[in-house]
Amino acid sequence: MFVLLVLACDMPTPQTAEPEVTKPKCDVDVTKLAGTQWVYQAPQPVGPSKPEPAARVRFRDEGGALKADYTAGSSSDVFKYDCALEGKVATCLESEPHAEAFCKAWAAVHDGVCDPAAVSTAAGIPLDVATKAAESVNAELKKLKGDEIAQQRKSDNSPGNKMRGKFRVAVDPGTCEVTLQDKYQTMVDGKLNEYENVLGSAKFAQVDTEYTWESCKDADSAWSPGPDDTHVPVQPGGAVKFSAILQKDQKGAEGCIYTADLYKDWVKQQSEMTTTEDAKFGPRWDTTVTLAEKGKHVIYFDRYKTCEGKRERIGNTCAMVRVE
Repeated sequence: MFVLLVLACDMPTPQTAEPEVTKPKCDVDVTKLAGTQWVYQAPQPVGPSKPEPAARVRFRDEGGALKADYTAGSSSDVFKYDCALEGKVATCLESEPHAEAFCKAWAAVHDGVCDPAAVSTAAGIPLDVATKAAESVNAELKKLKGDEIAQQRKSDNSPGNKMRGKFRVAVDPGTCEVTLQDKYQTMVDGKLNEYENVLGSAKFAQVDTEYTWESCKDADSAWSPGPDDTHVPVQPGGAVKFSAILQKDQKGAEGCIYTADLYKDWVKQQSEMTTTEDAKFGPRWDTTVTLAEKGKHVIYFDRYKTCEGKRERIGNTCAMVRVE
């Protein structure tokens, strides 16, 4: 009996299997970016990163070509990019060539004259586009005199003169985030240069939030009215009033109906807001938005008009305030 007890004590203890850790499955890679949108994850002094939709990017398929819309941290601008894949990285270059800016940079170190062929080669701009830009730029620069010439040659030949946006992006399959390397191109001493832009190298998380993806070019038709109906750019936190109107050339005939979709900090909040009639402005939108967080906030009104049953988009107007 003693022997049996000893043997029993010496038997190995059964090992409990370690529970498997489920890793997040990422079904997106660089070849599947079209149809996705991503938001910058801003590092915080304490705690996890925080989404910052002022920097957001979405990818689209356009006739088999990969395109991107990227804000680069701007409050009101959305820039369009053409993307190309190389291995596990997508490189995206701003679609607008900014030919006049490159022409001025070239002229700044070539006696005030833009050479379209040289600019085309240096900046990768189609020759016909560079030629048209050179005609305009050379006529403009020819009129400069004295200090104006010196200032042009200084400001247009500077590393800080941002001309064309560029970014590279890769998917991290472990976290299912993308790393976006934010850059800009400029021309210094007649040579194309690239420098780190606002965000540098940053993490973006995938989202399905309904954002606005269009630049706001009209900042004159929306405001945050104070007691005298003028814009109040600095506000206390809480309920803040915003208003929007139409310019004369945006109005339709009598009997048209006007509506607007409301976006708070680029995120859609409300659809089909109707107008009231204002004695001074005509159709006017008024709404109240709760702004609790300190810092800048942007409100967009995406306006429409329906005349004789036909609905037509008028476009965005926006207003920015700072909450203190």
